[in-house]
Amino acid sequence: ITGSTGICKEIALTLAKEGADIAITYLYDKDKDAAEDSMAKINSMGRKAISIFCDVMNLKDIENMVGAVLKEYGKIDILVNCAGICTSVLAQDVTEEQWDLDIGVDLKGLFFCCKEVFNRAMKGQKSGSIVNISSVLGVDPIKTNPIYSVAKAGVIHLSRYLAIEWGPFGVRVNAVSPGWTATEMLIEFQKSGKSADPNSVTRSVPLGRFGKPSEIADLVAFLASERSSYTTGSNYVADGGMIAGVRLASLINGKIDML
Repeated sequence: ITGSTGICKEIALTLAKEGADIAITYLYDKDKDAAEDSMAKINSMGRKAISIFCDVMNLKDIENMVGAVLKEYGKIDILVNCAGICTSVLAQDVTEEQWDLDIGVDLKGLFFCCKEVFNRAMKGQKSGSIVNISSVLGVDPIKTNPIYSVAKAGVIHLSRYLAIEWGPFGVRVNAVSPGWTATEMLIEFQKSGKSADPNSVTRSVPLGRFGKPSEIADLVAFLASERSSYTTGSNYVADGGMIAGVRLASLINGKIDML
């Protein structure tokens, strides 16, 4: 599992509860603390867990990460690409550095994690499940998130493509697109003042609330397991029904335009 906080952390704990041994990646010190906390909880469940430093923008780090997992566990049955970054900026103000960072983490890094795990583990095993975390913004973008929206749309299409190419090897690839989920990233985004008003957001969701990280993790666990053995090349939107009837772009100003 790339990433160790928010939804990523909840996914790690949920998969461990389902019986998986876990490898968690981290980048910053605060992420390492979260990874170590998850490791302790996973160990208390009777499962194994390791944490590995990995900058997904660095291909050598990805190679080392996959090597460390294979050395510890001997195989890789599940890959969850969850690490992500979101830069809030208008398209007219995007810098090359901002573009390269968001695309590098959210799309390029994700692809090379898929490639490395497939080539070194799943291809030879003739089995495996890859779940790529996209976003509802990859389906319907909002103002001030041009790079993130493009990257997450790319994740959805990449997942579909890889499902076609790797299906004959018994490897399934799906995407999950969470809507507004109560994570640290969302809270920080709202504090920046560039996010939609929380009350407007929840009014726009037919279920009337933010999602829980555990609800996303349960969906990922289903896609990672044999319970979804005939499921590949799909994007699962978990947004409380938001995009069923609301233009997300209107939310940035706290307005709701019904389709």
